[in-house]
Amino acid sequence: MNTFTTWKELSKGDGDEVVLAVDFDATGRGEARFSDFVPLMDPGHTVLETLPQAVASSPDTPADAYIKQWVDEIRASGKRVRAILAFCAGATYAAAMAVEIEKTQGNFPQTILFDPERAAAAPMYWQFHKAVGQMEAVLGAAEVGPVQDAAQRATEECTSLTDLARRLLLLYHTLARTACEKLGLDERRRAEMTETAGGFLAYLSTAEQIDPTAAWKKCTAITSNTPTSGLNGFRALNPGHDADLVAEEIHFDVPHVEILSTPDIARTVSGLLAG
Repeated sequence: MNTFTTWKELSKGDGDEVVLAVDFDATGRGEARFSDFVPLMDPGHTVLETLPQAVASSPDTPADAYIKQWVDEIRASGKRVRAILAFCAGATYAAAMAVEIEKTQGNFPQTILFDPERAAAAPMYWQFHKAVGQMEAVLGAAEVGPVQDAAQRATEECTSLTDLARRLLLLYHTLARTACEKLGLDERRRAEMTETAGGFLAYLSTAEQIDPTAAWKKCTAITSNTPTSGLNGFRALNPGHDADLVAEEIHFDVPHVEILSTPDIARTVSGLLAG
């Protein structure tokens, strides 16, 4: 029996093939998760989801370290990768992972990307903006607003996503301490909050080291109707540079936050895996 430390089993099927799901899962996030999506798929697949927190929680961790630990553990299990699914920024890691798996298996695994995004300051700031916005009910707009403004300035001043991640984590840490004090939460709870935030910012910033361009051209993208998400957002920021981003793109008239909780999308993905 194989015990995974950098993967979490979402479902168990028969045989020696696995489907890998690449994402940074966190309790309470607004977007649907792979734990919502997998039960909507046709049964029979063993699905393993990445545990980025188990790999690293520092912005200084190289991207190769993420990929190596994830792929090495799959190789050691003896499982063959049937497909890779990836959400948002996870699509960048999925690209590197698929390339590494191809070296072992001899084929590029079927890879399906849900609103894939490249590493960039704008989406990192937006994720931070949403995270600290959740504290507004406790602290008020007068205290949260200046922190969001400071984060916006940081996106303009920082020369790398690693530097930006450090700045944002310091801002988050200060605000989280104040929120926990007002709520009467202990030091352990505050540490949990900042550890999760730090891991997520590291996950987003480290993806900057990966160029997924070539691998994405072998992948299928599932695109939502949210203008700022995934390939929609890329097209908005890069008009005229959207040709051949992926091998195939399938559009659904659902918002980004529901892309992993829509039965029609799960049926489409199940069909792709079966085919």
